[in-house]
Amino acid sequence: MKHKSLFLVLSLLLTLPVAAADNLGAHSFVIWANGGVSNYIGSTPGAKMSLGGGGGVGLGYEWRGAALLLQTGLGAKYTQSGLRIDDTDFVLKDQFDAQAVDNTFDFVYRQTNRRDSYNSLALQVPLLVGAHVSNFYFLIGAKLNVNILNSYKANANYSAYGLYKEFFDPFEAMPNHGFFTEQPLQTNGTTAMKINVAGSLELGGEFALGEATKGSTDNYMRIGAFADMNILDDRIGSGKELLSYPATYTGNASINDLKMVDYLSSNAATSPVRNMLAGVKLTFIFASGIKYGCVMCEAGYPTKRDRRRGSRLMLY
Repeated sequence: MKHKSLFLVLSLLLTLPVAAADNLGAHSFVIWANGGVSNYIGSTPGAKMSLGGGGGVGLGYEWRGAALLLQTGLGAKYTQSGLRIDDTDFVLKDQFDAQAVDNTFDFVYRQTNRRDSYNSLALQVPLLVGAHVSNFYFLIGAKLNVNILNSYKANANYSAYGLYKEFFDPFEAMPNHGFFTEQPLQTNGTTAMKINVAGSLELGGEFALGEATKGSTDNYMRIGAFADMNILDDRIGSGKELLSYPATYTGNASINDLKMVDYLSSNAATSPVRNMLAGVKLTFIFASGIKYGCVMCEAGYPTKRDRRRGSRLMLY
Protein backbone atom coordinates (compact mmCIF):
# COMPACT_ATOMS: atom_id res chain seq x y z
CA MET A 1 0.00 0.00 0.00
CA LYS A 2 2.78 2.43 0.90
CA HIS A 3 4.57 1.72 -2.40
CA LYS A 4 1.39 2.57 -4.32
CA SER A 5 1.09 5.86 -2.40
CA LEU A 6 4.68 6.81 -3.21
CA PHE A 7 4.14 5.92 -6.89
CA LEU A 8 1.05 8.16 -7.02
CA VAL A 9 2.92 11.12 -5.52
CA LEU A 10 5.86 10.67 -7.90
CA SER A 11 3.50 10.39 -10.88
CA LEU A 12 1.86 13.69 -9.96
CA LEU A 13 5.23 15.38 -9.61
CA LEU A 14 6.47 14.06 -12.97
CA THR A 15 3.39 15.28 -14.81
CA LEU A 16 3.59 18.77 -13.31
CA PRO A 17 6.16 20.28 -15.75
CA VAL A 18 4.14 19.05 -18.73
CA ALA A 19 0.90 20.52 -17.42
CA ALA A 20 2.64 23.71 -16.35
CA ALA A 21 3.94 24.46 -19.84
CA ASP A 22 0.64 26.09 -20.79
CA ASN A 23 -0.25 27.16 -17.24
CA LEU A 24 1.93 30.25 -16.84
CA GLY A 25 2.09 31.45 -13.26
CA ALA A 26 3.85 33.27 -10.44
CA HIS A 27 6.38 32.65 -7.66
CA SER A 28 5.21 33.23 -4.08
CA PHE A 29 6.43 32.95 -0.51
CA VAL A 30 4.32 30.91 1.92
CA ILE A 31 4.04 30.89 5.72
CA TRP A 32 1.95 28.29 7.52
CA ALA A 33 0.88 27.14 10.95
CA ASN A 34 -1.18 24.08 11.83
CA GLY A 35 -2.47 22.22 14.84
CA GLY A 36 -4.62 19.25 15.71
CA VAL A 37 -4.83 15.75 17.12
CA SER A 38 -1.83 13.40 17.17
CA ASN A 39 -2.34 9.66 17.41
CA TYR A 40 -0.68 6.32 16.75
CA ILE A 41 -2.33 4.14 14.12
CA GLY A 42 -1.78 0.39 13.94
CA SER A 43 -2.19 -2.87 15.80
CA THR A 44 -0.78 -2.52 19.29
CA PRO A 45 -1.05 -5.80 21.27
CA GLY A 46 -1.52 -5.09 24.95
CA ALA A 47 -2.06 -1.36 24.40
CA LYS A 48 -4.66 1.13 23.24
CA MET A 49 -4.27 4.48 21.52
CA SER A 50 -4.48 7.62 23.62
CA LEU A 51 -5.16 10.91 21.85
CA GLY A 52 -2.52 13.60 22.00
CA GLY A 53 -1.91 16.82 20.15
CA GLY A 54 0.59 18.69 18.08
CA GLY A 55 1.24 21.32 15.49
CA GLY A 56 3.80 22.97 13.32
CA VAL A 57 5.02 26.10 11.58
CA GLY A 58 7.00 26.67 8.43
CA LEU A 59 7.89 28.85 5.49
CA GLY A 60 8.67 28.10 1.91
CA TYR A 61 8.09 28.62 -1.78
CA GLU A 62 5.03 28.12 -3.97
CA TRP A 63 4.73 28.08 -7.73
CA ARG A 64 1.23 29.18 -8.58
CA GLY A 65 -0.25 28.64 -12.01
CA ALA A 66 -3.66 29.38 -13.44
CA ALA A 67 -4.87 26.16 -11.83
CA LEU A 68 -1.89 24.14 -10.61
CA LEU A 69 0.13 24.51 -7.39
CA LEU A 70 3.60 23.31 -6.37
CA GLN A 71 4.80 23.90 -2.82
CA THR A 72 7.96 23.14 -0.84
CA GLY A 73 9.85 24.66 2.09
CA LEU A 74 11.11 23.96 5.59
CA GLY A 75 9.01 23.51 8.71
CA ALA A 76 9.11 22.26 12.28
CA LYS A 77 6.58 19.86 13.78
CA TYR A 78 5.93 19.00 17.43
CA THR A 79 3.72 16.09 18.48
CA GLN A 80 2.71 14.49 21.76
CA SER A 81 1.19 11.01 21.39
CA GLY A 82 0.31 8.39 23.94
CA LEU A 83 -0.54 4.76 24.62
CA ARG A 84 -2.57 3.19 27.43
CA ILE A 85 -0.97 -0.13 28.36
CA ASP A 86 -3.25 -2.98 29.51
CA ASP A 87 -2.98 -4.10 33.14
CA THR A 88 -0.40 -6.89 33.26
CA ASP A 89 1.08 -9.42 35.68
CA PHE A 90 4.80 -10.24 35.49
CA VAL A 91 5.28 -13.63 37.11
CA LEU A 92 8.42 -15.21 38.56
CA LYS A 93 7.37 -18.86 38.72
CA ASP A 94 8.59 -21.45 41.26
CA GLN A 95 10.57 -19.15 43.49
CA PHE A 96 12.15 -20.53 46.68
CA ASP A 97 10.44 -20.14 50.07
CA ALA A 98 11.37 -22.58 52.82
CA GLN A 99 7.99 -22.00 54.52
CA ALA A 100 6.00 -23.18 51.49
CA VAL A 101 4.77 -26.79 51.38
CA ASP A 102 7.01 -27.72 48.45
CA ASN A 103 9.45 -24.83 49.06
CA THR A 104 8.23 -22.93 46.00
CA PHE A 105 5.71 -20.22 45.18
CA ASP A 106 5.02 -17.71 42.39
CA PHE A 107 6.09 -14.11 42.93
CA VAL A 108 4.07 -11.56 40.94
CA TYR A 109 4.58 -7.90 39.99
CA ARG A 110 1.24 -6.36 39.03
CA GLN A 111 1.18 -3.37 36.67
CA THR A 112 -1.90 -1.11 36.52
CA ASN A 113 -2.89 2.25 34.97
CA ARG A 114 0.18 2.50 32.78
CA ARG A 115 0.48 5.38 30.32
CA ASP A 116 3.34 5.89 27.87
CA SER A 117 3.65 9.30 26.18
CA TYR A 118 6.03 10.44 23.45
CA ASN A 119 7.16 13.95 22.60
CA SER A 120 8.77 14.53 19.24
CA LEU A 121 10.25 17.58 17.55
CA ALA A 122 11.04 17.14 13.86
CA LEU A 123 12.13 19.21 10.90
CA GLN A 124 9.86 18.83 7.87
CA VAL A 125 10.55 19.24 4.16
CA PRO A 126 7.23 19.13 2.24
CA LEU A 127 6.87 18.48 -1.48
CA LEU A 128 3.23 19.00 -2.42
CA VAL A 129 1.30 19.38 -5.65
CA GLY A 130 -2.29 20.44 -6.08
CA ALA A 131 -4.74 22.80 -7.68
CA HIS A 132 -6.89 25.84 -6.95
CA VAL A 133 -10.30 26.49 -8.49
CA SER A 134 -12.30 29.55 -7.50
CA ASN A 135 -12.09 29.64 -3.69
CA PHE A 136 -11.22 25.95 -3.30
CA TYR A 137 -7.76 24.37 -3.17
CA PHE A 138 -6.12 21.06 -2.39
CA LEU A 139 -2.53 19.81 -1.95
CA ILE A 140 -1.24 16.25 -1.86
CA GLY A 141 2.25 14.82 -1.58
CA ALA A 142 4.94 13.80 0.89
CA LYS A 143 6.78 15.34 3.84
CA LEU A 144 10.23 14.25 4.96
CA ASN A 145 10.39 14.17 8.78
CA VAL A 146 13.83 14.41 10.39
CA ASN A 147 13.43 13.82 14.13
CA ILE A 148 15.84 15.98 16.13
CA LEU A 149 14.50 15.72 19.69
CA ASN A 150 12.47 12.80 21.05
CA SER A 151 11.58 11.81 24.59
CA TYR A 152 9.20 9.51 26.40
CA LYS A 153 7.58 9.29 29.82
CA ALA A 154 6.03 6.16 31.30
CA ASN A 155 3.78 6.26 34.39
CA ALA A 156 2.23 3.25 36.15
CA ASN A 157 1.29 1.76 39.49
CA TYR A 158 2.92 -1.45 40.75
CA SER A 159 2.32 -3.89 43.54
CA ALA A 160 3.84 -7.28 44.40
CA TYR A 161 2.29 -10.39 45.95
CA GLY A 162 2.88 -14.12 46.38
CA LEU A 163 0.81 -17.06 45.13
CA TYR A 164 1.11 -20.26 47.18
CA LYS A 165 -0.32 -23.49 45.87
CA GLU A 166 -1.72 -24.40 49.27
CA PHE A 167 -3.70 -21.15 49.61
CA PHE A 168 -6.50 -19.76 47.49
CA ASP A 169 -5.83 -16.08 48.26
CA PRO A 170 -2.60 -14.25 47.41
CA PHE A 171 -0.24 -13.05 50.15
CA GLU A 172 -0.18 -9.24 50.04
CA ALA A 173 1.05 -6.22 52.02
CA MET A 174 3.88 -8.08 53.75
CA PRO A 175 7.00 -5.86 53.32
CA ASN A 176 9.20 -8.33 55.23
CA HIS A 177 8.51 -10.83 52.40
CA GLY A 178 8.84 -8.26 49.60
CA PHE A 179 5.07 -8.14 49.07
CA PHE A 180 4.32 -4.41 48.74
CA THR A 181 1.08 -2.53 48.11
CA GLU A 182 0.35 -0.44 45.02
CA GLN A 183 2.85 2.38 44.49
CA PRO A 184 3.44 4.84 41.60
CA LEU A 185 6.48 4.60 39.35
CA GLN A 186 7.75 6.89 36.60
CA THR A 187 10.47 6.36 34.00
CA ASN A 188 11.53 8.89 31.40
CA GLY A 189 14.29 9.34 28.89
CA THR A 190 15.20 10.07 25.30
CA THR A 191 14.55 7.88 22.27
CA ALA A 192 16.12 7.65 18.83
CA MET A 193 13.15 7.73 16.47
CA LYS A 194 13.94 7.18 12.80
CA ILE A 195 13.72 9.51 9.84
CA ASN A 196 10.27 9.07 8.36
CA VAL A 197 8.21 10.11 5.35
CA ALA A 198 4.59 11.18 5.80
CA GLY A 199 1.88 11.11 3.19
CA SER A 200 0.05 14.43 3.30
CA LEU A 201 -3.38 15.64 2.20
CA GLU A 202 -4.70 19.17 2.58
CA LEU A 203 -7.87 20.86 1.30
CA GLY A 204 -9.95 23.89 2.08
CA GLY A 205 -10.76 27.45 1.10
CA GLU A 206 -8.57 30.17 -0.42
CA PHE A 207 -9.27 33.90 -0.17
CA ALA A 208 -7.55 36.94 -1.67
CA LEU A 209 -6.03 39.42 0.77
CA GLY A 210 -7.02 42.88 -0.38
CA GLU A 211 -8.49 43.91 -3.69
CA ALA A 212 -6.79 42.52 -6.79
CA THR A 213 -5.53 45.08 -9.30
CA LYS A 214 -4.79 44.59 -12.96
CA GLY A 215 -1.19 43.66 -13.74
CA SER A 216 -0.28 42.70 -10.18
CA THR A 217 0.25 39.46 -8.36
CA ASP A 218 -2.03 38.74 -5.44
CA ASN A 219 -1.67 37.68 -1.81
CA TYR A 220 -3.89 34.95 -0.40
CA MET A 221 -4.96 33.28 2.81
CA ARG A 222 -5.93 29.62 3.06
CA ILE A 223 -7.87 27.84 5.78
CA GLY A 224 -8.07 24.08 5.40
CA ALA A 225 -8.07 20.67 6.97
CA PHE A 226 -4.96 18.52 6.75
CA ALA A 227 -3.80 15.01 7.63
CA ASP A 228 -0.20 13.77 7.75
CA MET A 229 0.43 10.06 8.31
CA ASN A 230 3.84 8.44 8.53
CA ILE A 231 4.45 5.83 5.85
CA LEU A 232 7.33 4.07 7.63
CA ASP A 233 7.15 2.20 10.95
CA ASP A 234 7.61 4.35 14.09
CA ARG A 235 8.73 1.48 16.31
CA ILE A 236 12.19 1.87 17.84
CA GLY A 237 12.55 -1.85 18.49
CA SER A 238 15.25 -2.44 21.11
CA GLY A 239 13.67 -5.84 21.88
CA LYS A 240 13.71 -5.30 25.66
CA GLU A 241 10.98 -6.47 28.02
CA LEU A 242 8.23 -3.93 28.73
CA LEU A 243 9.24 -4.02 32.41
CA SER A 244 12.76 -4.62 33.69
CA TYR A 245 12.80 -6.49 37.03
CA PRO A 246 15.01 -8.97 38.96
CA ALA A 247 15.06 -12.50 37.51
CA THR A 248 14.74 -14.14 40.92
CA TYR A 249 12.79 -13.38 44.09
CA THR A 250 14.43 -11.89 47.16
CA GLY A 251 12.70 -11.21 50.45
CA ASN A 252 13.53 -7.50 50.25
CA ALA A 253 11.94 -6.89 46.83
CA SER A 254 10.68 -3.32 46.34
CA ILE A 255 9.41 -0.99 43.66
CA ASN A 256 12.95 0.41 43.38
CA ASP A 257 13.92 -2.82 41.60
CA LEU A 258 11.65 -1.97 38.66
CA LYS A 259 12.32 0.06 35.53
CA MET A 260 9.88 0.54 32.68
CA VAL A 261 10.91 0.32 29.03
CA ASP A 262 8.79 2.46 26.72
CA TYR A 263 6.33 0.53 24.58
CA LEU A 264 7.77 1.38 21.14
CA SER A 265 11.22 0.22 22.26
CA SER A 266 10.01 -3.00 23.86
CA ASN A 267 9.31 -6.46 22.48
CA ALA A 268 5.61 -5.85 23.22
CA ALA A 269 5.37 -3.74 20.04
CA THR A 270 5.12 -6.65 17.59
CA SER A 271 3.19 -4.82 14.82
CA PRO A 272 3.94 -1.65 12.83
CA VAL A 273 2.82 1.62 14.42
CA ARG A 274 2.56 4.92 12.55
CA ASN A 275 1.91 8.42 13.84
CA MET A 276 -0.81 10.60 12.34
CA LEU A 277 -1.34 14.33 12.85
CA ALA A 278 -4.61 15.82 11.60
CA GLY A 279 -6.31 19.14 12.16
CA VAL A 280 -6.56 22.68 10.82
CA LYS A 281 -3.96 24.59 8.80
CA LEU A 282 -3.65 28.32 8.17
CA THR A 283 -1.46 29.48 5.27
CA PHE A 284 -0.51 32.91 3.96
CA ILE A 285 0.75 33.30 0.38
CA PHE A 286 2.68 36.46 -0.47
CA ALA A 287 3.48 37.34 -4.07
CA SER A 288 7.20 37.76 -4.80
CA GLY A 289 6.64 40.29 -7.59
CA ILE A 290 8.05 37.83 -10.13
CA LYS A 291 5.52 36.42 -12.55
CA TYR A 292 5.41 34.54 -15.81
CA GLY A 293 3.28 36.18 -18.46
CA CYS A 294 2.58 35.78 -22.16
CA VAL A 295 3.46 38.57 -24.61
CA MET A 296 2.46 36.78 -27.85
CA CYS A 297 -0.83 35.07 -27.14
CA GLU A 298 -4.31 34.78 -28.50
CA ALA A 299 -5.04 35.90 -32.10
CA GLY A 300 -1.55 36.17 -33.54
CA TYR A 301 -0.14 33.01 -31.88
CA PRO A 302 -3.07 30.74 -31.09
CA THR A 303 -1.27 27.42 -30.60
CA LYS A 304 0.11 26.14 -27.29
CA ARG A 305 3.56 25.79 -28.82
CA ASP A 306 3.63 29.44 -29.95
CA ARG A 307 2.31 30.64 -26.60
CA ARG A 308 5.12 28.77 -24.82
CA ARG A 309 7.66 30.39 -27.14
CA GLY A 310 6.13 33.79 -26.50
CA SER A 311 6.19 33.50 -22.71
CA ARG A 312 8.78 35.47 -20.81
CA LEU A 313 9.62 36.45 -17.27
CA MET A 314 7.79 39.60 -16.24
CA LEU A 315 8.50 41.82 -13.23
CA TYR A 316 5.71 43.91 -11.73
